Amino acid sequence: MENRHVVIIPIEIDEEKVSAYLDAWQGAADVMAAQPGFVRTYMFRTIVPGSKFLLVNVAEWESTAHWEEAMNVCPMLGQQIAVAHASNYEAIRTVLPAAQQGQGPGGGHTPTALSPAEARRRVADGELTLVDVREDDEWAARHPAGAVHAALSTLPASLSHLPDGPLVFVCRTGARSMQGGAQAIRAGRSSVYSVAGGLEAWEAAGLPVVFPDREDAVNNGDRAQSAVLED
Repeated sequence: MENRHVVIIPIEIDEEKVSAYLDAWQGAADVMAAQPGFVRTYMFRTIVPGSKFLLVNVAEWESTAHWEEAMNVCPMLGQQIAVAHASNYEAIRTVLPAAQQGQGPGGGHTPTALSPAEARRRVADGELTLVDVREDDEWAARHPAGAVHAALSTLPASLSHLPDGPLVFVCRTGARSMQGGAQAIRAGRSSVYSVAGGLEAWEAAGLPVVFPDREDAVNNGDRAQSAVLED
């Protein structure tokens, strides 16, 4: 941690607004992950009943100057920055530097991008295993039909539990799936792909999505078939 700039942001928020806040934070974190000097960022959720701050965000930068420069493009501004003790919180999300996407073996290979429809077709044909690398809460809310779950924060340890053969990674927008794919390549996996545009593009293409807590477990089915056929 020497010479690192660490920002700790306690977040006072109502429980019913946490999910929407995390979605907004994830988009901002993906932007920050691409900025020079970014080291990592964590989102913690309290495990202590009655805590004033339900969430605490901790971000690490190589220097104060890097952090100040990144704030010029940060989508989420206006947070009250203060010091908070994080020992009473559990880590629920981690975002690593976007630069790690290009650190695969053999000269910096990255996963090959596939359109959502092409990825869906290859998964349906048994050519690929679709791996959702979003975190547990995101997976539980909804996920692409036919996917298996391996959160980015658990890679590369969980790679050994994934099926042999080609893999295609998916996340919310495509940034984390590229990171997951790069980790798989570094671990020696070949034929690694990433769904371009992530789950947002998957849903926009009308491809099926599973909602575990709803009776209509899969949506977009009719549009999904036409999307696969038209691609």
